[in-house]
Amino acid sequence: MSEHDAAVDEVRAEVDARGVARIEIDRQHRMNALNGAATRTIMDALGEWSQRDDVRVVIIDGVGGSFSTGADVIDIAQTAGGNPSGGLDAGQARGVISGGSELARAVRAVPVPVIASVDGPAVGIGASLAMASDLVYATERSYFLLAFINIGLMPDGGASMLVAASIGRARANTMALLGEKLPAAEAFGAGLLSGLVADRSELDATVDKVVGKLAGTSTSALRLTKAALDAHTMGDFEAALDRELDGQTELLQSAEFQAAMAAFAGSSAKS
Repeated sequence: MSEHDAAVDEVRAEVDARGVARIEIDRQHRMNALNGAATRTIMDALGEWSQRDDVRVVIIDGVGGSFSTGADVIDIAQTAGGNPSGGLDAGQARGVISGGSELARAVRAVPVPVIASVDGPAVGIGASLAMASDLVYATERSYFLLAFINIGLMPDGGASMLVAASIGRARANTMALLGEKLPAAEAFGAGLLSGLVADRSELDATVDKVVGKLAGTSTSALRLTKAALDAHTMGDFEAALDRELDGQTELLQSAEFQAAMAAFAGSSAKS
């Protein structure tokens, strides 16, 4: 099976007759962590839908009890494997971080509302993917985690701006500097979520209800309203991506991150 075929199996993207577009991440063996192929499949779908007049709303979902646990570390380790130093060189590092930046940019470029349906962990770029969406609904067992600092990195995918814009400086600092989980109930109370529900079945019902409302609303009104809100709340988004790209490129080459990768490789070999 080719990388493209595997990505198609692991990321399903389709548009129904109502103009409701849905992405389902199904890499359950990796808790829906995103490798390069899966990331490109998501971006390709979002890019196509952004040009279509018939798409009225987009849903991003993760199946199997996880939204997404972030970038696939195995994929990053394999990228570093070609470097004699055992780490990432500047070009490789920039390529890795560019994928997350472009993914977040692709979400924000969709002119109609994007809904994140979160059931389970949303970690790293997975948290960024959810927070880049316009409406975020989550189950009570879900949590958001910016774990970058724990492996010598910094938030990316726009998270350095998106979190602070949603929940304020104090909570954003706790998540980003301490690398601590934000449970869904706290995320809802802090204003990160559009809605909090008990379980997966209620999540599906809630998202379906919201989708029905959006699908019956003027698409032009939705597009113009989203653009107006973005102009006031997302003005620093591109600057944040630029800062993250420069900072993360440096950190992906650091001794701390190389040590984290070596520790991961060692634990993987034992399992």
